[in-house]
Amino acid sequence: MKNTRKLITETAIELFKEKGYKNTSVTDICKACGITKGTFYYHFPNKDEITFEFYENIYSDFSDILVDVFMMENAKEQLWKIFEFSIDHTITLTPKVLYALLMSDIQKGFDLFTPYGDYTRNTNSGKMLKLMIELVKKGQQSGQIKDGDSEMMVRTYIAALMGIAIAWSRSDGIFDEKEDLKKAFDIIF
Repeated sequence: MKNTRKLITETAIELFKEKGYKNTSVTDICKACGITKGTFYYHFPNKDEITFEFYENIYSDFSDILVDVFMMENAKEQLWKIFEFSIDHTITLTPKVLYALLMSDIQKGFDLFTPYGDYTRNTNSGKMLKLMIELVKKGQQSGQIKDGDSEMMVRTYIAALMGIAIAWSRSDGIFDEKEDLKKAFDIIF
């Protein structure tokens, strides 16, 4: 059951990159996966929901590097490593696919790409937000991160991340998104 959901997600993301988000239909996804529409709709109410699954999968895959993160002694470096992991995965979507997903999120009000989403849910992204806030607090106690409201600092960085992601995707990736995101990170933290 879970493997089918992951297959649909991974296949859809590849099709979005290849054909474009708007040009990829549920039928295209089903054909590429070798499943029926009924199976698709059993797992997802529509193709927009695949975006949430993509990001939830990113954070579930993150456990692979958590050991590396916690081997680091500097809380600011740990925090950057977490953000960098997400940034690197997002960049793989390509600017056009990311833009389509951002616009879909804005138009449909999913609140996936927002610093003020409901992170109290017991989701992978919610858990990551809590971890980030705790790392900021730890870094503040050790003097590695600036003083301030730890939750607001993380949400401010997420807001900067979203703004830069929109500009990068809208411009078809004409600048180095990760470089600009690192600069914003250093300013905020």
